[in-house]
This record gives sequence, C-alpha cells and structure tokens, in this order.
Amino acid sequence: MPFGILEDRYLENVPGTGLLSDQRIVHGHEVAIDEAKGLKRGTGKYAHVVLIPQPSDDPRDPLNWPRWKKEACFWTLAFAASLDGALSPMVGPGYVLLAKQFDVSVDNVTSSFGFILLGLGIFMLVQNALAVKFGHRIVYIISVSLMFISCIWCALSPNLASIRASRLFQGFGMSALQSLVASTLEQIYFVHERGSRTVIWSFAIMAGITLGPLICSYVIQNLSWEFGFWFVSIPLGLTVIMVFFFVPETTFKREDVMQSLKRQNSDQGSIEKSIATSDVESVGDSSQPAVPSYLSQLKLWHGTFTSESLWKIFLRPFPFLLSPVTYFLFLSHGMQTVWLSLVPLCSSTIFTLEYNFDAAQIGLTNLGGIVGIVLAMAVTGPLNDWGVVWISKRNRGIYEPEFRLIFMISMLFGVFGYVGWAVGNDHHMPWIGAVACITMLNFSMVVSGSAAVAYLLDTHGPNALHILALSNFGKNMVLYGSTFFANGMVLSRGVKVSLLILGSCQAFCWLASIPMYIFGKRVRSFIARHHQIFRGELPAQQQLTK
Repeated sequence: MPFGILEDRYLENVPGTGLLSDQRIVHGHEVAIDEAKGLKRGTGKYAHVVLIPQPSDDPRDPLNWPRWKKEACFWTLAFAASLDGALSPMVGPGYVLLAKQFDVSVDNVTSSFGFILLGLGIFMLVQNALAVKFGHRIVYIISVSLMFISCIWCALSPNLASIRASRLFQGFGMSALQSLVASTLEQIYFVHERGSRTVIWSFAIMAGITLGPLICSYVIQNLSWEFGFWFVSIPLGLTVIMVFFFVPETTFKREDVMQSLKRQNSDQGSIEKSIATSDVESVGDSSQPAVPSYLSQLKLWHGTFTSESLWKIFLRPFPFLLSPVTYFLFLSHGMQTVWLSLVPLCSSTIFTLEYNFDAAQIGLTNLGGIVGIVLAMAVTGPLNDWGVVWISKRNRGIYEPEFRLIFMISMLFGVFGYVGWAVGNDHHMPWIGAVACITMLNFSMVVSGSAAVAYLLDTHGPNALHILALSNFGKNMVLYGSTFFANGMVLSRGVKVSLLILGSCQAFCWLASIPMYIFGKRVRSFIARHHQIFRGELPAQQQLTK
C-alpha cells in the first residue's frame, strides 16, 4: 500500500502504474533499477526519467517532435485558451448598467449573455466526435474562426435576441479550447511533462476569466459594452493565423505503427535467411517513413483517423458514466469551476450592494484573481512534475497516477475563501478582504483543477477527452441554469448566506478526492478489466490473481 493507496487484488500490473525513474531510494541512497534497462529515457536533468509512454521510432510521432515545435503548438493553444476564458465573463461588471439600458432584470441580462454556456455545453460532445474522426487541427481552426466571427456579430447586436444567438455560436467555438487541449497535451508530452503544462493551460483560462472583466469594465464605463467585443476580436483574428501556422495535426496511431514495425522486423528476419545483407539494408531503408515537410503539415484536411461512424463516436463517451473518475473530475474540476464562475457573474450585484462600486471598480476586483493564479503557477507549475518523480523514487521508482491527487488539498483554500468572505462581509470587512478571498479561490482552482486533469490524462489516456467532454457538458449546463437565479439569490438571501452555500459545496467536492486517492488503483483495474465497456482502454492482459 504505497503512501495510502490500496493495492489491487485482481491484476498484477494495473494500467497507469509504471516505471518512471531508473533509480529508487534505499536507506537514503539512490540505487539503479534493473527493469529500466532498454527503456527510452529523457534528456538533460530528466536523463534518469523513464519515458511514459514509450515513443515510437517514427519521426511523425508527436512525442518525437523537436522541442520548438511542441512549445509553439502548446503556447499558441494557451494564448487561445486565455481569450476563450475571457469571452464568457467579460461583460459581467456591466450587467447592472446593461439591465438599465435594455430595461430588463439583471438575471435576464445574465442569462442572455449566458447563452454562451449553453452553446459551450452542447458542442462539447460534438467537437469531441469531430476530433476523433477528422483530427484535432481542423477542429481547432473551426473553433477559433467561430469565436472570431461571433465576436464581431455580438458587437453588432442591436438587442438581446441577437446577443443570445451570437453568444450561442461563441460557445460552439470555445468548446475545443476547454477540453480538447487536454487530449493534445496527452499526445505531445510525456507523463513527467504534463503536470506543468496542465497548470499553464489552467492558468491561461483563469487569466482570461479574471483579466477579461477587468479590462472590459473600463471599456464599458468609458465607451460601451460593444467596444469590448470589438477590441477582443483583434487578438482573436491573430489567433486564427497562429493556429493555422503553429498547430499541426497531433493525432497519431502509435499502436498501429508499433505493430507494423514488429511485422516488418519479423518479415525482415525471414528475408535474411534467403537474400544478401545488402538487400536487407535496402528493405530496411525503404520502410523508414520520411520526415514530413512543414508545408505539408499546414493542410487543413488530413483524411479520417477511424472508419467508425460519427454517430458511434458521439455515443462513445456515455459508457464512461460508469467510471468513478468521471464523477471525481465533475466534482473536483467541473463543479469547482461553477462556483468560481458564479463569482464574476454575481460580482456586479455583490460589490454594488456592499461597496457601491461602479463598473470600473468592480473590474479591478479581478486583480485578486490574477494574483491567485500567478501564485498557483509559480508554486505548483514545476512542483507538479518534480513532485511525482520525487515520490516515485521513494516508491521503488514506480509511478502511481494517484500521486497527482495530493495537490487536491489546495481545494481547502477555496473553502477558506468563501467562508472567510461570508464571515468578513457580515462584519463589514473592507473591500481588500473580499479581493484577498478571491485570490484564494483562484489559487485553489488552478492547483487542484490542473492536478485533476493531469490525473485524468494518466488514468484514461486517449479516452480522457471523452470524460472531460462529459464533465464540461455537465458543468456548463449547471452554470447556465445558475445564470437564471444566481443574482436573484444574492439579492434575496444576502451575500453571507450565498457565499456560505458556495463554501459548503466546495468542501463537499473536495471530499471526493479522498476515496479517489485511496481506491484509485482499484478503479483503474476495474476499467482495465471491463475494456469492452470502456472502449479503447488497455485490456487486462494478465490473469486474475484473486
């Protein structure tokens, strides 16, 4: 039972558990592990790290891409994700002003702009199927193009009906950058590299969520809400160009290539018995795939990656409703995002009631969120990957994905943030105290959210995008429903009761990480032993040992 994780009683080798370090700690000294011989390792300071997954020898394998190519792809998607995060709450500080402009209630304005959540949830499952069938690249390009076009549409909208329609299509475009990026990280990075990249991705989204309302609040105060969408359409247009040039296709059937190479080696062995060595060398050279040119990777259409119908792929995520990991991710990542997203949605009401802030001042409260996510990235970015290697060394070099869940304890910062804000508000806390509580909420979200997503990637691999799509679908449906009554709840029940409700929900969601950590290895065994249900998961090759 390594570090409190229960061993499985059925499988000898549980998928997800693997040799991550070629060294282990014995009585305080590093000792080499014989099982690591013959396995590919990292380079530089990661020279002792065994690569998971083991890359193929094919130059087209994204795991074999040069560093600059991986980083260009990742940082382009991170920049796009920050704009993605900004689009949803950017008009939040001006909801009270907009309610007066359109002569409707604040909840009516919130739900109208909240149509983006409806589109985001609906298209989450659709883009998932499109990515599996046609690849990631074309989905990314369509997504950022939709965001760009619908942003201009929203700026030109004369009424709430047009705003609802434009925001619906904005949600369609945003979906890929909130779930598909996790799958891309799984395709181009090794296990020991994913944690820090997941933190940066979460940071990018959270930075957009906090900076968007901050910048847009000044635009609304001094110009108009329409100009906010005109301004954000400029970097979105740049993003379309960047995605076209720097995000190549990352889908690669590594298992098929490995099996093909094994067959070629077997055939080559039989040929060696009957032909000369020179002939064998020519056969080996002809079978080596060529490195694709940069221009060839710019094409939008790469064919299909599976013969399965779109309808069957669309239905593929639903069996994962039987996986406990799905509910863990929904509670620890999805619902935590809901509670945090309600803060900017209701900030206009809260800070207007308690401190009589105008739109610009309400926007400035998001600086607390920026501080929180910067601290989270600075502290846990490098610690996330280094920490699991450090723990693995002390576990005979063996890596368990549940090691990621140690960082879930940061969700308690969110509990302290909500409860502290509620209690402080009841004692007439100055506005800086409320901003400090927002800092804790964002710190909690980035650290624990990235740990939950990294755990998902390590446990479900290529099928992680299905679970993330289900979680994000449920999250956005809950959040969209909340837009109809969230501000009304603050007005009727008061700020203190509303924040205490959110704090209680945060605490309940944190409790889900405890059984997941303890029983996670048995859950992975259950998934492996029922690969007919969880399609695409690694089947249990070993005999049952019970």
